[in-house]
Amino acid sequence: MVGDAARLDGQLVTTVDATWAPFDRLTAYDQNLKPQPMLAESWEFSSDFKQLKLNLRKGVQFHSGREFTSDDVKWNIEYVRDPKVAAGALILQSKWFSSVDTPDKYTAVLVSDQPRPAVFDFFEFFDIVDKDTAPAMQTLVGTGPFKFVEWVQGDHFLFKRNENYWQSGLPYLDELRISIHPDGQAMIVALESGQLDGADLPPLADFARLGKDPGYTSWTVPANTNVIGVNTTLPPTDNKLVRQALNYAIDRKRIVDTVYKGTGTAEDLPWESNSLAYDATKNNAYAFDLDKAKSLLSQAGVSNLEFDLVTTTGTQETDQLAQLYQASLASLGIKLNIKPYQTATYLDQINNHKYTGAYIGAIAYAAMEPVTRMANSRHLDPSGNSNTGFTSPEYVNLFNMASSEPDNDKRKALYAQVNDLMLDQSFVMPINSSPARLLTRATVHDIGLSQHGAFLFNTAWLEHS
Repeated sequence: MVGDAARLDGQLVTTVDATWAPFDRLTAYDQNLKPQPMLAESWEFSSDFKQLKLNLRKGVQFHSGREFTSDDVKWNIEYVRDPKVAAGALILQSKWFSSVDTPDKYTAVLVSDQPRPAVFDFFEFFDIVDKDTAPAMQTLVGTGPFKFVEWVQGDHFLFKRNENYWQSGLPYLDELRISIHPDGQAMIVALESGQLDGADLPPLADFARLGKDPGYTSWTVPANTNVIGVNTTLPPTDNKLVRQALNYAIDRKRIVDTVYKGTGTAEDLPWESNSLAYDATKNNAYAFDLDKAKSLLSQAGVSNLEFDLVTTTGTQETDQLAQLYQASLASLGIKLNIKPYQTATYLDQINNHKYTGAYIGAIAYAAMEPVTRMANSRHLDPSGNSNTGFTSPEYVNLFNMASSEPDNDKRKALYAQVNDLMLDQSFVMPINSSPARLLTRATVHDIGLSQHGAFLFNTAWLEHS
């Protein structure tokens, strides 16, 4: 992988694959976003959907030899409420539960004040860590398929097979060594020279090039959605017609084909095709149409527009995307000033609405329930604290109703209204899905494709060369 991990912390939500290897979760999504048993063998909701009873797997051991019990579930849920421990999403989701009851060693009952249809989103990112060692952050101890051996900062992670793993026969690999490289090109050189079996998040050009080579296999899982957001609190983008015109001026297909080398798909709405909110009929609502954009600008009564596009430095794809958009707007007589900033300044610009015009960003939690994406995204946040400054009573009400509606059909109908509002208001303009990517030698088989943006090695195996 390129770049090191921040710390030895199983509850630091990240797509760095090393941090998932030693841990299990209570449940795990399949590719249809249906929760499957993991440390919880089964579960039942109360009739009002305010209680969730988890029936835990018996005989599971932490790498230390200690048995996993309901006390560990309770401790972990309370542990991630500390901002020093977990990411914001886990903090908020753990606070959904007013209590965690443990009537016996193998039963945990989670109690909430309202139904929580996104509870399995929480479990998808929620590692069960060992309460005896996790607070010190000196090691990674879980119940997972690989035991942590060492972390040599800036060089590598090393894991060994967990001989006592509860999934009989797994993992297949005896050892997992994750080398840390300074940049993507150095990693690709190591892959092509045979030093590595796989490269995590390789440069897109190399991913596309080697993906066509029979000696390699390319893998992707849902991760992010690239977007253009606009400042709805300042002119000219406080005008809805102007925002709609800007939406029509995005050539999504060209961006996917040329900038992202065919990786991901063009999107007008920020949902994967397996999402409850996905609607194929609306996902091309803003097909590239400069004539339509010009007409909307005329209706808005604006001319000689000039505004900024805020970006982060050092990303070739973002630079190319910005330049393509700049050229499209120039044909409409709009002057777009591309303003690249270092990460800290970029975040200050968009988080505090200091920018005039637009920015390029990305929304995480691609495969999760739409309300999870909305609640945990500064781009979609309905509270009014978003990077765009947009909010409305209708948007807040739809979010609140969807967040507590346990019936899938009713929730889907609410998301259809959210889609209509997003398309009409155009405060955030999705461009394309941006999956996590892994490139391996063809001798690597059965990489696990999670729904939380990471690759897993439980079932991976190597062919003898």
